[in-house]
Amino acid sequence: MTTPPTTTAVVTGAGRGIGLAFARGLADQGHRVVLTDIDGVAAEQAAVEIGRGAVGISHDVRDPASSRAVAEMAGEHGRLAVWVNNAGVLFAGPAWESTDDELATILDVNVRGVMGGCSAAISQMGTAGGRILNVASISALTPVPGLAMYAATKAAVLSYTTSLQGDLRHAGLPVTVKALCPDVVGTDMVTSREKDPGAAMLFSGPRPLDADEVAAAGLDLLDSRQVFRVVPRWRGALVRTVDVAPSTGLPLLRVMRRLGDARQAKS
Repeated sequence: MTTPPTTTAVVTGAGRGIGLAFARGLADQGHRVVLTDIDGVAAEQAAVEIGRGAVGISHDVRDPASSRAVAEMAGEHGRLAVWVNNAGVLFAGPAWESTDDELATILDVNVRGVMGGCSAAISQMGTAGGRILNVASISALTPVPGLAMYAATKAAVLSYTTSLQGDLRHAGLPVTVKALCPDVVGTDMVTSREKDPGAAMLFSGPRPLDADEVAAAGLDLLDSRQVFRVVPRWRGALVRTVDVAPSTGLPLLRVMRRLGDARQAKS
């Protein structure tokens, strides 16, 4: 007889892409995984695919009460040990042309959703402890013309994560929170922008990362002493040189953006 998992893991935005890869990895580690997504049907189908007691539910991360309900439900299936804030949205183009709805959505999902998820997870984990992973982006570390709003939200996630980890240590709670900052990943969120001129920077670098390798790096980060990690690491060192001296780096980014334009034109 197979012993059911005694720990649970929650992954938001897990209906596809990186979130689904995280869910598979956590299930392989022996957790009972709760997959959440704004598309509840996609989450349910992904849970069936994973099996091993996985549960898929509809969850709008913009609603803090919904995140608390997910945390409580996960706790009913076992001790909540891992929470991955993966859900995110992206809008490309000049920031001043963004609609009010786009601005509200990207802030609510990418920033408030992460904060609400962390709060819900910490409250549920309590003194039993646990691990939280916030999926940020390499754009948190450098200017990204065409993706100003997205980059700003991911920078907020990184800053929030490092400060929150300090608060947890000060409070003596055995909960760790980490931020993963991957380079461009070949998910639907990116490939759907293939013809979007505002998203040229997404196609200016090396080959997009695979969702499985990003998830593997995130799971490794959870077990490390690092608070955040860039994937791949060499790209982190490169983009920080631009961040240190934006007046020098921005002209280089203009060249990269033109490269992205050329690649989009060929696609």
